[in-house]
Amino acid sequence: MKGFLYIFFTVVAEVVGTAALKETQNFTKPLPIFVMSIGYVLSFLFLSLALKITPMSVVYSVSSGLGIVFSCLISRFYFNQSLDYSQILGIVLIFFGVLLSNGSNIHNT
Repeated sequence: MKGFLYIFFTVVAEVVGTAALKETQNFTKPLPIFVMSIGYVLSFLFLSLALKITPMSVVYSVSSGLGIVFSCLISRFYFNQSLDYSQILGIVLIFFGVLLSNGSNIHNT
């Protein structure tokens, strides 16, 4: 379970960093640059902690899937970008794909 907390923090930090990257306006705004840098550093820190105790296949697939879902949510609710039905269906399929591909590994972590 600890591994999944590290994965969750990895994804949150990475998505915050990516959202801040969009706000840097070609690296002209210092605060978003700082937030982006901290987000990416924390993301790699938590990723390394997750990889110590969780199989790489689980870490990568769960973090990729959650990253896509969280990025879409941030795009929709923070940047006011639209999501169409095919994108929503894709998010749902990613969620179930991660569950299916890691079902047996979830209980062992």
